[in-house]
Amino acid sequence: MPDDVLAIAGLLAELGFVALAPQRRARKHLEAAALTNPSKKNIQRSKRDAVEEVVRTRIARSCGSPACERVLASSGREVIEVDAPFCEVCRGSEGERALLEMADALVAAGRPRLLILGGSPGSRTYIRDTLRGRPIHLELLEGDRPTGEKRARELSAGADVIVIWGGTILDHKVSQPFVDFGEFSGKRITVAQRGAGSLARGVIEHLRRTS
Repeated sequence: MPDDVLAIAGLLAELGFVALAPQRRARKHLEAAALTNPSKKNIQRSKRDAVEEVVRTRIARSCGSPACERVLASSGREVIEVDAPFCEVCRGSEGERALLEMADALVAAGRPRLLILGGSPGSRTYIRDTLRGRPIHLELLEGDRPTGEKRARELSAGADVIVIWGGTILDHKVSQPFVDFGEFSGKRITVAQRGAGSLARGVIEHLRRTS
């Protein structure tokens, strides 16, 4: 094959469309943009940027998880399944996918107010960024700054689910006031593992048990 020509199937695979059915659907968009036609197998290398632009503007690439597809449903673009690392929402990250599923579960349960105690600064930023725009109320407390009993009670009363995130940066003097309130025990859980995915799965399991 000449250096200035690319196989269309190969190019689409590089953009995440590996399986035959997604390739066919993506190719329809290239044909609609007059970049190729049904009889051609190859494309000029010079058209690569135009192909990528069509993919970016006309196709919403999803890993296929319901949570990611719900995020992309309102994009106005056709949602097509790709290999997970090419997903526009989770980028193949199990943690991001789990957080989105957690957000869906909180909304479905009618319990959208989530309070998380602890976690590193990076993990709190990661959770906040991943869930930005989702219809939940998220409160993230630093694990080394005590709130005091009055504030802890207010936060506990206002939350639907309270997560004590053990194994992270979380001083006993921060978490203890929240643990002491017996009236809130039914909406309080402890997640012992680090990682946003573990936290999300803990919340989902709690919602299943208490629904």
